[in-house]
Amino acid sequence: MQLSLFLQNEEKETEEKIYNIGFVSGRHFRKVNEFDETIDYSDISLEQMDTLVGFVCDVFGNQFDINQFYEGIPSHQVISTITDVFVRVRTGKTPEELEKERKEADEGNETGKQ
Repeated sequence: MQLSLFLQNEEKETEEKIYNIGFVSGRHFRKVNEFDETIDYSDISLEQMDTLVGFVCDVFGNQFDINQFYEGIPSHQVISTITDVFVRVRTGKTPEELEKERKEADEGNETGKQ
């Protein structure tokens, strides 16, 4: 999984930086399940949001920090990015990979019905 952040360089020009997830540990999986037990995702406080963003940073090996995440992510992608990271931690796959598998399975089921 990749994450693009748009950060200012030393010349104060915005440039896209791309980060990749490497190894995702069982500790990350446990933490996602802990979040599920303690956070009401329909009513997230600012503190909880910061905790989730910190988790995203951790999953990406702290290649960027919370402030860089908030500064570099488009506003409409904050929640979807957190969700995508949760999916990756839970399944080892991106949401796009899961959707592709689902479509292929559906196509296979349609072929089998003929």
